[in-house]
Amino acid sequence: MTTANTEVELDLVVARRTDEAHAVVSLELQRPDSAPLPPWTPGAHVDLLLETGLVRQYSLCSTPQDPHVWRVGVLHAPDSRGGSRHVHDALREGATVRVRGPRNNFPLAPAERHLFIVGGIGITPILPMLEEAERQGSDWELVYGGRSMNSMAFREELVKRYPDRIRLHPQDEHGILDLDTLLGTPRPGTLVY
Repeated sequence: MTTANTEVELDLVVARRTDEAHAVVSLELQRPDSAPLPPWTPGAHVDLLLETGLVRQYSLCSTPQDPHVWRVGVLHAPDSRGGSRHVHDALREGATVRVRGPRNNFPLAPAERHLFIVGGIGITPILPMLEEAERQGSDWELVYGGRSMNSMAFREELVKRYPDRIRLHPQDEHGILDLDTLLGTPRPGTLVY
């Protein structure tokens, strides 16, 4: 498997903005002329070069099969240095943002079985990995933890698309994820992300 690491710098338009969960928005970014974007592979991320002079990295969480859209999910972190606040406050539909990338330092390797263990906004790089694992015919499972059900971004999308392969584990209902149980007995042929 190869990874896409040919970086470009583009001015993209926020074509769609969606509230994905409490304090999480997704931005669908496109070229102003709707031309195709550079290809990428699951696990890739891009830099948003914000007007405030900040550069922030976000995982691509759209589908690599759609060459016209790059989607990122952004958690509003109140104690941040301003990047997530700028995304939440200033990047509305129609806004332009400079984007550099994509680069992939977190590629999905082929395996007989994949176990994805995710907490909070960490779901973003995993979304296209699930699609790729499904395409490869891998046996896979997602265990997704979050503070509460309403804080778990992309939850509805996941439940609709993969109802039998995901386990949602909101902390306020079930406590923290039991990693000893999840990882205690390694299974041959299984890659854990």
